[in-house]
Amino acid sequence: MDEAITRALAVAAQLDRALADPMDERNPASFHAAVRADRDARFPRHLCGSALAWGLAEYLIPAVSGGRLTSLEEAFALFRVLARRDLTAATTIAASFLSALPVWRDGSQSQRRAVAGLLREHELMGLPVGEAEQGVDILAREIAAFGDRHAWRLDGRTSLIDNGSHAAGTTVLARTGDGPTTFLLLRGDGEHWWFQPAHEAHGLRGGALSRLTLAGVPAGDAQVVGGLGQGLTTAGRTLPVARLLVAALALGALDTCLRTALPYAERPGHDAEGPGGGVVGEGVLARRLTDAYADLLIGEALCHELCRTAREDPHAFAAASARLACLAARLAGDAVEMLAGALGGPGYRAGIVEKMRRDSAVAGALADNQLPPAVPEDDLPPDPFVQVPPELSWLGPPPAAPPPRENGLAAAARVIGEDGLPGPHAPRLLELLGFFRARRSGCAHAEAAAACAAAWMRARGRDGYHMCGGWLLLCLRRLAVLLGQEQPEDGGVRRVALVRLRKAAEQRRLFSDHDVELA
Repeated sequence: MDEAITRALAVAAQLDRALADPMDERNPASFHAAVRADRDARFPRHLCGSALAWGLAEYLIPAVSGGRLTSLEEAFALFRVLARRDLTAATTIAASFLSALPVWRDGSQSQRRAVAGLLREHELMGLPVGEAEQGVDILAREIAAFGDRHAWRLDGRTSLIDNGSHAAGTTVLARTGDGPTTFLLLRGDGEHWWFQPAHEAHGLRGGALSRLTLAGVPAGDAQVVGGLGQGLTTAGRTLPVARLLVAALALGALDTCLRTALPYAERPGHDAEGPGGGVVGEGVLARRLTDAYADLLIGEALCHELCRTAREDPHAFAAASARLACLAARLAGDAVEMLAGALGGPGYRAGIVEKMRRDSAVAGALADNQLPPAVPEDDLPPDPFVQVPPELSWLGPPPAAPPPRENGLAAAARVIGEDGLPGPHAPRLLELLGFFRARRSGCAHAEAAAACAAAWMRARGRDGYHMCGGWLLLCLRRLAVLLGQEQPEDGGVRRVALVRLRKAAEQRRLFSDHDVELA
């Protein structure tokens, strides 16, 4: 078991329990309250305030800058459990965290103190996320800095900015004579800085997507983050973390949709192939539930592997995040859509499923920022930001280099071949492991299979389900199907997965490969 993951999930569970039962309609942090605020397009102020007051504000500040955040695992876990209640609230606070990242990474001590003070007052940071018309292109902005190298006036308008009307500060890119430069702006003079409503959002209705207009905002060296002309480098270091957090948001939404849909799989008539009902675990909705559960487990394994990469090989984190965090978010988002469609009318009546469906689509835009390559695509190195080492120094120095890790697929195949497995799964697992090992280098689904195999290797002695390989078979079968590889139907694998889902729901535990008790 990875100690960093265990600690992070324990912290996230404390946050969830502090927010109390989301099924209790009297709870201001409930699903009912989230749906009601969404229908009124109201900002979820109570949920955000409660989470920040619990101590989430301190986890937006790295420990090396005086806060409590010590790992990406903590950020991932906290936003995942917050997102299961309300994606609007989780996205709003995640936007604040991401907007502050350039300051933690490249900012001065005075800038770090200023942003930390703002967050500790439970203020929010705005995050420019790009023009929708430009495919969320971070360069599609019209802000320019006029003046000399020490006294500028910032003029222009950003594209969409999350937390607009709530933001007490933001980091923005502006064009200077030295190239795109990041500036930290703390809201003060209303004559120079104001927000205007942007497009009405189909999802995240209370999230205040706005346009920020700057009219002669004074800025000097104290507002420059990371040096003149370094704006693209700063943005490039933020995007990998943004992609990881979007995956966390999507997995949180999927947890809620699974939890809401599960009771319907046990109702005769709703889950059947045709009229008259069917056997629980064999109908359409039950199959969708087990597929979505597999997607969640795969996404979780991918994201935990990414966090481990950030700790052990930070130079590889940016490129890995572009491939794997985006896959995790896409799997979870597609699973939310699949469950909402399978539920049909009951899903709309449940409210929270339809809200999660709409919110997931909008939240995904946070990971879709596009950086144009500085050289022809064919000449790019594997990591497009390798020219500037992307160590995560804002989290503190990385630990001593660990010994090289064996590829998860090869390690799992070796263990199964040498030790065998109790039960009937070994032949099929070896076949699937060989299938993924034969995939071409860079195949994201094969990397996902390797992440699942590595996770299984760490957990295989935990219980009978892991020991017999059932957990790994569920995940590898699903990945093979997603690659177009037909798999024999196995009702036993699905029934066991459905039983585990039901047990986790009854015991109020996170849908996860880890034991996390929720409110």
